[in-house]
Parts: sequence; C-alpha cells; structure tokens
Amino acid sequence: MRRLVTVTLTAALLLTPAAVAHADPAGTGWTLVFSDDFNASTVDTAKWNYRTDSKAYSTQRPENVSESGGALNIALKKETFGGKDYTGGGVVSKQALRYGYYETRAKLNDGAGWHSSFWIMSGDGSTTFPASQRTEIDAFEIDSITPNRIHHGVLTWKGSGVSAGKAYGTTYNSSTVDTRDWHTYGLDWSETSAKFYVDGVLAYTAPYLPSDWTHDYTNVWLTSIAYGSVPDATKLPATVQFDYVKYWQKDYYLDNDGPAAYGYSETGTWADSTLTGWTVASPTRYSACGGAGNTATWRPNLRAAGDYQVYYYKLAAANSDPSTRLDVTHGGTVSTTTVNGTAGASGWVSLGTYAFAAGTAGSVKLTSSGTGCARADAVKFVRV
Repeated sequence: MRRLVTVTLTAALLLTPAAVAHADPAGTGWTLVFSDDFNASTVDTAKWNYRTDSKAYSTQRPENVSESGGALNIALKKETFGGKDYTGGGVVSKQALRYGYYETRAKLNDGAGWHSSFWIMSGDGSTTFPASQRTEIDAFEIDSITPNRIHHGVLTWKGSGVSAGKAYGTTYNSSTVDTRDWHTYGLDWSETSAKFYVDGVLAYTAPYLPSDWTHDYTNVWLTSIAYGSVPDATKLPATVQFDYVKYWQKDYYLDNDGPAAYGYSETGTWADSTLTGWTVASPTRYSACGGAGNTATWRPNLRAAGDYQVYYYKLAAANSDPSTRLDVTHGGTVSTTTVNGTAGASGWVSLGTYAFAAGTAGSVKLTSSGTGCARADAVKFVRV
C-alpha cells in the first residue's frame, strides 16, 4: 500500500507545473485579450475546439485532452483508432487573433515519435489543411526524439494544403533547454516581423512582411501528434502539458473586410475595387468617381486608453481622389488631414498621434472630395 501511495503522489506532482513568473511581453501598452490558465477540471469548450484529424502515425482524440493540476494535459497513447496505431490530441482556440504577443509554458514528453507544437493558423482542428489557411506561424515545433532541438518558423498557404511559396524558419540545438522540463515560449507577431522567444530571450526573428503574403486572422493551436518517426511504445502512455496560454494586444488594425471590419461603415455609393490593399489579397473599396460626400468610417474598440499614432492606407492610382479628407476623432476633438491619392506610391500615411480613451469613441472618417475615386482599405492605431 505504501508503494502505491508513493507512485500516485509522484504522478500528481508531475502534472503540477511549478510556479514561475511569466515572461510577459516587453515594453508598455499591452492589454491581455485572450487567456486560459487551465485551472478548471474540464476543458473550456466555449474557448476551445479539439483537434480531431488523423495525420502521420496518430489520430487526435478529444478524450486524450484533460485539465488537472493547473495544466492542460494531452495524453499520448498506443491504441488503434481512426486507422492509426497511436493517438494524440490538442486544442484550437475558437477566437481568431492577429498581431500581438502570444505565450505559453509547456512541458513535453520523453520518448521518440511525437511532434508537439504551439502555433497559430486559421482552422478548427478538424484538419491542418483548411481552405481558409493563409499564414502559419510556429512559435515552437519540437520532436520528442530530439528534446533539445527547437524549430521556429513562418509558412504561407493558399489554402487546402497548397503552399504559397514563402517561408522563414530556424532550427537549432539548445545547450540550456531540455523541453522535457517546463519552459516558456513566446511569439511577438507584428506587421513587419515574427519574433520568437524562449524563457523570455529572443531566439529568432522572421522578417515577415504584408507584401510576402496575406496576414490573416489565425487560431491558437496547442497540440501533440505522432509524427516524424514511429513512436517508442515503451515510453507510452505519456503526457504533454501546457501550463497556460495568453495573448496580449497593443495595436489595432481595422479593415473593410473580414474580422477586422467590425468597426467599418460606409455612406453613399461604394463598390469593390480591383486594387489590392495593405496585405496580399486584401480587397479594397472605391466611392463613385466624381461623387462628393461619400464616407467610410473605421471605429476601433480600444481596450486601453493611451496615445496612438493613427495611419490611413493610401491606395495610389492615377484616378484616385487628389483631395481625400480624413477626420480623426479623439477626445471630443476632430483633426483633419487631406491625402492626395494620385501622388507617390501606395502605403501608410500618418494622420498624427493623439490620446484616446478606451472604447469606441475614437474614429477615422474618410470623405470623398468629388474629384477622382476615393479609396478605402484600412487604418491602424499604433500604441506609442
């Protein structure tokens, strides 16, 4: 009996992550937007879908995912299911996110044959090749056969598993990190790069630009599957654990389409344009050419008060509006900038830096002058 009690206590201790400080994002202006500390007794299915695909050597099962001891636990098993001889699992966030700082703390398994990942890509967990996939960023990919070897990377997709051809990445052996112990992994995704952190230290930067490929909204994946080599059955069953996952935001991008169009509205006459916007394949709009008084408004929901530099994405063309009016409403005041859409190249134009309250009181309003075609794509509020 004494031996049985000792084994049970040891197993419980292994499932309980030691308390450490989070390697939160550097700098100021960040607001925590999405998080799960996995302190419940069951997975919060209001936040998460289960990964359920069959891939490589395993099928992923909801039954393999649980919460206990303050951690999300993914059971890795030798069992036949879905035409595979092994089962893994994982969760995928229902909320779609884009630029910001993502972080988790994880402890991976011992024994060859398992591929564990903390990554972001559009999807619901039923397949890793959804039609909606565009950007994939792997905050970490680690094969259990080499627990000191870590991969960070960016992949681009046309959807349904078709590569868009652009990729960045690095794989390295760490002399200080054994992924079978608890470590913190962070991803800072901005408009110009993806930065990867291990235990709060910058490990790699990918120069991923909007001109490289579509910067879309993505879901958070925490998963482990049998991949790369046949699993070592002598090490099974095993467990991969995640202590928490968090996402902070400080910049706000509003578009005229997709999830970022939540604060976009138009008055007057508008139509779809053939011009591409600020990121690859971003659709744009234009007002009736020669019509005055058509408006487009972007109204962000700022989660924190502060100073933000405001930008409008100008779409340069010979028939664009040479006198597009942009009104920024901030703190009950309106500041106006006139933008010549016929001059120079397409790109972000600063409308100034202003103090904004939290909420939806601030806005950018475009008004057509009546000459040429006023064009609407996106604005951004960058925390300073």
